[in-house]
Amino acid sequence: MLDFTNFWCFRLNVLSRRISRLYNSRCLKFGITAPQSFVIFDVMDHEGSSVKDIASRIQLDSPAVTGLIDRLVKENLIKRIEDPSDRRSLQINLTPKGRNLAEEHLVPMANEFNDFIRNKVEPEIAKIFQNSLDLIDRQLIKES
Repeated sequence: MLDFTNFWCFRLNVLSRRISRLYNSRCLKFGITAPQSFVIFDVMDHEGSSVKDIASRIQLDSPAVTGLIDRLVKENLIKRIEDPSDRRSLQINLTPKGRNLAEEHLVPMANEFNDFIRNKVEPEIAKIFQNSLDLIDRQLIKES
């Protein structure tokens, strides 16, 4: 009998969903979702980016990121600005409210959550795990 529960793809998927649910529940305390937090973090580091560039960096397709941005705009956390060099393009920036939320709440929460997950294993194992994830990621990028 096939025990698919030992397949790495299955185990990683289950673990990813469990971690995502935990992280999302923490984000919801601040009125946003986990994917919205990733957009906010990306815009913090790349003010004035296009939707396409944000989508590429957070590994989602542009229509999905557009939906996330629409909701963040409604909450006055992000604003769209016409690109002065190309009127057909928009630049995405944080509003003061968005920057405050990120700096005061989201960044500390995300750092605490990351430490929470990393502390589930011994430091030496965490380093090996991180290196393994990086190696698998690089190999899969070459394959795609």
